[in-house]
Amino acid sequence: MYINKKIIRSAVCALAAGAAALLCGCTEIDEDAPAPVMATVVSEKPYPVTAGSLVFEEAPQTVGSLSPAVTEIICELGFEDRLTGRSEYCIYPESASEAAVLGSAANPDVDAIIESAPDLLISLSPIAKKDITAIEAAGTRVWIIFPPQSTGDLYRCYEEIAAVFGGKLNCSAAAEDALEPLKKSLYDARDSMESFVYIMSPELAAASDSTFAGNFFSCFGKNAAGKRDEKNGEEDISMTAEELLALDPQWLILPDSVSVYELPEETSGLSAIKNNRIIVLNDDVLERIERPTSRLDTAVYAILNQINEKSGENAADNENNENNENGGNSESSESQEE
Repeated sequence: MYINKKIIRSAVCALAAGAAALLCGCTEIDEDAPAPVMATVVSEKPYPVTAGSLVFEEAPQTVGSLSPAVTEIICELGFEDRLTGRSEYCIYPESASEAAVLGSAANPDVDAIIESAPDLLISLSPIAKKDITAIEAAGTRVWIIFPPQSTGDLYRCYEEIAAVFGGKLNCSAAAEDALEPLKKSLYDARDSMESFVYIMSPELAAASDSTFAGNFFSCFGKNAAGKRDEKNGEEDISMTAEELLALDPQWLILPDSVSVYELPEETSGLSAIKNNRIIVLNDDVLERIERPTSRLDTAVYAILNQINEKSGENAADNENNENNENGGNSESSESQEE
């Protein structure tokens, strides 16, 4: 049988063209178009890490700390082996005392720091510029961390330190793990006080929400003195007895060094004082608040214990008053019947 080869070639070409049209979505191919670029997945690296004005291309191998809270955080995050120097006030954890003493942020021992030669020196408090210049000239970098003004800032502090020493890939998880007990305690403390004012001195200096203490206590309830007016460009934390009476918080918080009897006489009319709803902060609790770390959870539960104790006393007093009133009414009824 005779087969026309031209017809076969035409049919094959038609089929090939049809297949190409299907594969290309029935559109014409632009021969001048650039070839498609294949996407490449770039793995994020742990460094560089930016902290404040410093950029770290790798983790510091040695560190000196001039702040007790920073020393504690470094150790808690698992980097205690890099701690070669500490301030004279860094006494926790106890093992940190083995590091060389480098003075304090207010009075750094520059010679001791230069001799110790840590890769990095950290402080939560300012260091004199001349001291920073001398320390940096000797080859040690200086990182001044802005002190936390809220519990959120405390998380940031943990996260930044974890990133500097362990890289940025797992720093968030490290901060969350370290602060999980504190997070739980603050959850337990929510709405335990209707309203409060934290009075820090007999002159009625009150902690606003812009301070760490004020923000911390706001986890328990409403800070009646949370918003303060500005005076000469700064927040005015002082208040008069009349202002405090107008706020009339349900709870009053005082440091152990301030007695309720030292407050202005007019404050005796406060509901908190009348109902004996006064929380007293001992030195241990104050230290936890003034130098916050994950151990702040112990302060939370110490305060909660006082709240529960005072609330129980008030409930018992109210019950006794009701019983007395009911007993009096009963006696009155019996006398009327007779």
